[in-house]
Amino acid sequence: MDRILNDDEKIRKAEEIYFRRNNKIPAKKIANSKSVYSLKNKMLLNLLVMFNLAVIVFAFQNKDDIFKVEFLEKLNTYNLNVGIKIKELLKNGEISEDNNIGTIENEEPNYDSSNNEEIINTENNLEENVVENLEEKISSISEMEIDINNLKSAYSFAKPLSNYQVSSVFGSRESEYQNVNGYHTGIDLAAESGKTINASMEGIVDLVSKEGDYGKHIKIRCNNVTTLYAHCSKILVKEGQIVAQGQPIAQVGSTGNSTGPHLHFEIRIDSRFVDPSKIIEF
Repeated sequence: MDRILNDDEKIRKAEEIYFRRNNKIPAKKIANSKSVYSLKNKMLLNLLVMFNLAVIVFAFQNKDDIFKVEFLEKLNTYNLNVGIKIKELLKNGEISEDNNIGTIENEEPNYDSSNNEEIINTENNLEENVVENLEEKISSISEMEIDINNLKSAYSFAKPLSNYQVSSVFGSRESEYQNVNGYHTGIDLAAESGKTINASMEGIVDLVSKEGDYGKHIKIRCNNVTTLYAHCSKILVKEGQIVAQGQPIAQVGSTGNSTGPHLHFEIRIDSRFVDPSKIIEF
C-alpha cells in the first residue's frame, strides 16, 4: 500500500509536477545559477580591463612605430596570445565559457558555497598580480622614457664604431648559445677583431678591467652617466684619464663571455640601463 503523503510533501510534489510540465527552473536553482553567472561576468570584465591595460602598455612601448604595418602585425599577434591566455585562465578557474542559465535541467545541481569563495579568492589574487605586474612595467617604461629624454637634451653621443653589424639588440633575447641567454643590457656591434673603438662621449675613464663576463672592458663616466665598452682585445687608455668624444680608447675583440669579435656597448644612468638604440641611430 502506498504511503499517505503529509501536507508538506504534497506541496513539494505539486511544485515538482508544475515545474516539470511548464519547463521552468525552481527559484533556488535560478539564484544559484545567477550567482555563478555573475562571478563569470565579473571575472571576464576584470580580464578584459587588464587586457586593455596590457594593450596600452604594448602600444606605448612601440609608439614610434605605431602607424607602421609591422606594428599592426605585432599587435595582432599580441592580441591572439593574450586571448589564448584568457581562455587558459578561464579553464584554470573552472568556469566554462559555455555556461548558460537556460540550459539547466530539472535535476538540482549541488552548489557548494566554499567553491564560490575559492573562485572569488582566485579571481582577486589574479587581478592583484596582473595589476602589480602592469604597474611595475608601466613604471619601468616611464622611467626609461624620462632617462632617454634627459640624455638627449643634456649630452652628445657618437657611434663608437664604424663598419659594424648589429648582432644583438637591447632587451630580452634567446640564443642557441646557453651563455648569452637572458636580458641584454646593451647593444652588440659585430666587427673585425682589432678594429678601433672610439669614445661615444667625453668623460673620465672610471674603470679599466679584464675581469668577469665582459672580458677586457672600459667604463667612461660623465657626471652620473656611464658608457661601457666590453670584450675588447686591447685597451688604449688608463683609469683616471680624461678622454674626448671620438678618441680611440680600445680595439674590438672577443674576450670574456663572447661568441665572436664584437663590441658590447652600454649606456647607464646611475645603475639604470638605457637602450643605446634610443640614443644613437645604429
